[in-house]
Amino acid sequence: MTYTLENSFLSLTVESKGAEIVSLKNQEGTERIWTAQPEYWDRHAPLLFPCVGGNWEGLIRVNGTPYALPKHGFVQDMEFEVTEQSKDHLTLTVCDTEETRKCYPFPFRLSVSYTIYEQEVRVGWKVESPSSTDLPFMIGAHPAFLIPDFQTTDTLHGYLFFPQVEELISTPTLPKGFTHPDQKECFALEDHLLPLTNEAFLCDTILDIRGQVSFVRLLDTQRSPVAEMQFDMPILASTALCRRTPAPLVDRAAMNEIHSAARADLTPVMSVTKQK
Repeated sequence: MTYTLENSFLSLTVESKGAEIVSLKNQEGTERIWTAQPEYWDRHAPLLFPCVGGNWEGLIRVNGTPYALPKHGFVQDMEFEVTEQSKDHLTLTVCDTEETRKCYPFPFRLSVSYTIYEQEVRVGWKVESPSSTDLPFMIGAHPAFLIPDFQTTDTLHGYLFFPQVEELISTPTLPKGFTHPDQKECFALEDHLLPLTNEAFLCDTILDIRGQVSFVRLLDTQRSPVAEMQFDMPILASTALCRRTPAPLVDRAAMNEIHSAARADLTPVMSVTKQK
């Protein structure tokens, strides 16, 4: 089931499966979220929980027992229940089940809230442990944004603007999971801009784990703003960018890792702009 929040500036549609944003339009009706074309990528903006990325050989170990936990977790395929709803706010909640405990042996309660305010979408995550046992988990947002006027024959499709850093330092991921901390690749930014060319993501993913990026803006080829994302990750944050090249989307993942917590409240914010 889908739920839509609207105001004078934007329209947000959320699917109860995975509590996933499936549409985000500005006041002119221009779509900003990726439309999940299966030939490129069949997701819109999945929520990643209780892990982000892959685990070593696809397994986690709890008290010596191995559990096969899927890459990016499993909540993106679970049905959430609406627990709060108004004209500009929506909260969806999911809890552990017998099936989830087969790969992640912890009780949990995860709530995702969406609030629209002018041109902003404010997203809140609340993770709670209903037991006295500490709850180890990771959580991440993985929204994909449409690149305006994308043409495969173009050499430049737009830019990503990172006002907080002058370069991105990427740590490569390993085929069996995790990253290679001793290998680094530097992506220099000119005027804090990363050009979105067909060669920009030959590495598949730019993963900056320094925790220095909490804001990024997508620009079109004329450097006009399309959408932006900012987030508050108080414990350990990393930033990942990936794109299926050539494809009319760019993925922006904000991730947070919490090794042990009874409750955590985290807030990313997305904004859309008027069509130029």
